[in-house]
Amino acid sequence: MAARDSLPLTSFKLGYDDRVSPFKIAVLVFIREYCTARLAQLGMSPHSHYNSIPPFSSQQCKDFCLLSLELIQCYDVTWEDFEIILEPGHYNLSTKIISEFTRSLHQIVKDGASGLLDLGESLEKLLMEPAKGKPMIRRDSVLGIFIRKMVLQLDRMTFEGTVELSSNLATYLDKSNKSEDPLDLVQVSRKQAELLVSQQLTMLQRNESLAHSPVNLQKIIDRILHENKDFAEANFLAHLNEMRCQDFSQAEKRLHQSYDQGTISIEGLIHSKLEDNLMNNKTFRHASLNMAFLHASFGHHELAVTALCETVALSGEAADHTCLQESLAWFCHLEENPEMRLKMMERLVTKSSESNLHYLASLGLAMWTQDCALAGVEPKRIFEYLHTNDVANCQHSLTDMTITCLALRAAIWSFYGYPRNALQVSQLLLTLHTGDPTKGNIYYNNEHMHMAVCNIALHLSRQGRYTDAESITKFAAGQYANFQQHSQIWKMTDLHVAFYRTLWLGQWDKAELIISQLAVFNRSESLAKMAHLMLCKGDTCQGKSVLNTLEERLSNVKEPSNHRMPNPGWRMGQKLRLQVQSMMLRSVLLSSRQNFVEALLQISQALDICKKHHMNLQLALVGMQSAEIQLMMNFTANALDLVRKHINIIYTHGSLFEQGMAIFLLARCLLAETGTKTCDSMEFKSKKAEIFPLLTRAKRIFNQIEAFHHVKDVIFLEALLYNHLGYEKERNTRAMVFKQLDELYPLRTSNSIQIFIGL
Repeated sequence: MAARDSLPLTSFKLGYDDRVSPFKIAVLVFIREYCTARLAQLGMSPHSHYNSIPPFSSQQCKDFCLLSLELIQCYDVTWEDFEIILEPGHYNLSTKIISEFTRSLHQIVKDGASGLLDLGESLEKLLMEPAKGKPMIRRDSVLGIFIRKMVLQLDRMTFEGTVELSSNLATYLDKSNKSEDPLDLVQVSRKQAELLVSQQLTMLQRNESLAHSPVNLQKIIDRILHENKDFAEANFLAHLNEMRCQDFSQAEKRLHQSYDQGTISIEGLIHSKLEDNLMNNKTFRHASLNMAFLHASFGHHELAVTALCETVALSGEAADHTCLQESLAWFCHLEENPEMRLKMMERLVTKSSESNLHYLASLGLAMWTQDCALAGVEPKRIFEYLHTNDVANCQHSLTDMTITCLALRAAIWSFYGYPRNALQVSQLLLTLHTGDPTKGNIYYNNEHMHMAVCNIALHLSRQGRYTDAESITKFAAGQYANFQQHSQIWKMTDLHVAFYRTLWLGQWDKAELIISQLAVFNRSESLAKMAHLMLCKGDTCQGKSVLNTLEERLSNVKEPSNHRMPNPGWRMGQKLRLQVQSMMLRSVLLSSRQNFVEALLQISQALDICKKHHMNLQLALVGMQSAEIQLMMNFTANALDLVRKHINIIYTHGSLFEQGMAIFLLARCLLAETGTKTCDSMEFKSKKAEIFPLLTRAKRIFNQIEAFHHVKDVIFLEALLYNHLGYEKERNTRAMVFKQLDELYPLRTSNSIQIFIGL
């Protein structure tokens, strides 16, 4: 007995009976008014004010039953929320019943304690069997049990308690009283708290936008813990709530509190020693694993590895294979050596498959596919892995892993340089039926869905449809508010598009402001864009300094993160893309200083990276950058061959900006080629006249994407060409248009090299 008295016995007590609250009184009145109206329709009630109501439809009866069940199960809500539930559109209810329900509630408040006593008597009559037919509510039904329980509580209350309840009901209905927190007037029973915590946990995992805001959820959790101090699941929900608020201290505190409760089982103490029970209790293993996840999420790499080692030690002693494989999955996530990661993931897939841990096996195969794609494995093998994973996910109904694999497939298509294929997969992901009837039919709306929405916005921006892209971004902002974990994705997408729009308009100051905002989320990305901006401005000294900083940062394997720890695989994917862009920018910098040999060496290294990792679109853009440099070196034939080699890929998969730049470069190469060949004047004019359709097409594309800086370049070339051909009228027209654009979009830069980096 002494040993048992030292335990937190509140961890094993049953929930207390539901107490009567103002919200439950409102539910009782709502049930009474509906039943009274139903009896009046059947001619069994003397209430004449219900005789004018048309008979209830089957849908109205069904909606009443569903609403009643929801009101009985849910925790107490404020009167404002109750009115929102009763509004048209949520449930098909009679407006007459809703008005009579509101009137009856206020009448009970006016009558005071006697109104509550009359309510109990009228509810008991609904359970009595009439002379003819069956009772309106069966005593053993869900509503009957709820009414009997509440009536029993009303009968047990003292006169002072009844008066206090009446006063609380008046305060509950008073909208003008804003001095008190409305949550103080509602109560949560143990069963309701368990249902609430379960629902909120599901929403945080599947669709965070449906969950309560962090502030309101914390208030509800505090109220639950005030009445159920031993409720460990509520503390764990508070831990997840603090994590999405990025509060490490409180998240760690809540995690300790959630696992400090209920770690010792009475059954284990009865049949074994205390030490054996402590060693075999899986709570400690899960606590250590969750602590590792907490440290990894905040970038504490060493502490996360230490917690995982402790988890492995505890799981090994208890022979817990599931926990061991979960720890291995996190080791794979934290490992930064690509070769070691591949070995660990291969073991994870093998062992999880042998132990029938299908979720972990699917997760390991997805991670394996991701790393193989970034290591340069042939694309056909990558998509074979994805197909195998899709089949396994369908066989075992792993909806969340199906979503993960679709998001991975879209990311791989984008990495290979096929954004249209990535768009199709993103659209498929958004139209996928992900609701689970066993979990409230809550659809997934997590990070992968967020990325799919942003992929669509980015694709629209690449096509110059900025208005449509902005509406998609606003939708994402509404779905994923500032307090949510993955809200930075739509913010980065919005800043990414805004930067290139301001860059093409020549608005350098706005572009620098956007870069400073982007640095909050991704320092390397902001450095790449700053170097691009400096070279566009012609500031080669500042551009060189920024490029040196970027290259030093990219060469640092253990790059620090000022943000939640990303997946190292996709960080490495971003690293490859930024390495190629930095080499392209370095080649532009060297070419502006007439150092063409070093510039082509940088281009050669970028081509090697693109070929090794099958980055086809990036390979074409690097080839175009090489053609631009060779055109400056007067290697016209080589430049023209490179443009013709890569232009079809850009036509097929490139953005409008990239297409316009490629067409403009093709026109310049053709123009330079005509100057190197000897031909008569008529043939010379006919060849140059073939260039005008290309210039017109490039100008139309640049106008569509609002790249007026490049529109001026095209018009300037047209004016020079018309002047060379002797068409003075057309030359003067182009000169006038150029002057008008220069007044609207003044731009002073000494950089004449086109940079093939865009959306």
